[in-house]
Amino acid sequence: MTVERDATAAELVCAHLADNLARLRAQEARVRSGETSGVHKMRITARRLRTTLRTCQPLFEASTDALSDDLRWLGRELSGARDAQMLRERLRRLVSTQPPELVMGPVDVLIDDELSAAEQHGRAHALEALEDTRYLRLLDDLDALVRDLPMTAEGDMPARDVLPRLVRRDAKRLRRAVRAARQPGAGEARDAALHDARKKAKRLRYAAELAVPALGKRAKKLASSAKQVQQALGEHQDTVMSRRFLREHGGRMHVEGMNGFTLGRLHAIEEARAAAATEDFDRAWAHVKARRIRKRDAG
Repeated sequence: MTVERDATAAELVCAHLADNLARLRAQEARVRSGETSGVHKMRITARRLRTTLRTCQPLFEASTDALSDDLRWLGRELSGARDAQMLRERLRRLVSTQPPELVMGPVDVLIDDELSAAEQHGRAHALEALEDTRYLRLLDDLDALVRDLPMTAEGDMPARDVLPRLVRRDAKRLRRAVRAARQPGAGEARDAALHDARKKAKRLRYAAELAVPALGKRAKKLASSAKQVQQALGEHQDTVMSRRFLREHGGRMHVEGMNGFTLGRLHAIEEARAAAATEDFDRAWAHVKARRIRKRDAG
């Protein structure tokens, strides 16, 4: 749905919600048909819808927390299949780069057996969620919201005058998360802080993308910068998941009297990748110019 540059905040938000609701239904059909990328794309669309509701909550006459909670539930129901798929592909690529003499034991078989089964279980779980009354109610509620968007008087104001404040709120959340992630520390607490910063970067990216029709190049640049932060921290989070898998199964192989050398080697490689990802994050964060989003930036 095309939005004019002088659209009101309500018009822009309504168009954004309608477009993403249509995408959600399209990706649902792909998930049901068994398309490999369907689950991932549907999960992303649910996140975009949730971000719009949360970022624009000050514009709504009533709370959208229930809808946001249902979208978060949907994302979690879809996560099992996607996480297993991502991890299997990542580890298979990693094993393929190793010298044959350093691949000891049935490493490929272990990865395929464990993660293919997890992916299939996740897909079955995702399909169950799509039949759940909670999902069907979510679609009805989103349809109703788009048909009759209950906004405050601020919703009738030009989007270029309203959205900068909302984007700045998400930028402030990201700055707080980044400060927490940069505190001295290690281990699971550090990983959790970086993961939280990633989620806040994703929220800022989606909020800035929502604002592009009204705010133009400045919002587009902010979205691009936030995306770089998100991607660097996404790489770090992927190593968190892979290292957890390698540690757990390496320990199991040892207990069962098998050679766990290769899994330990892969774990060390993923540790190095995690360190590189945090450096990429630091560089990406330096390019985020969140404070520059102002009303005068429209155009």
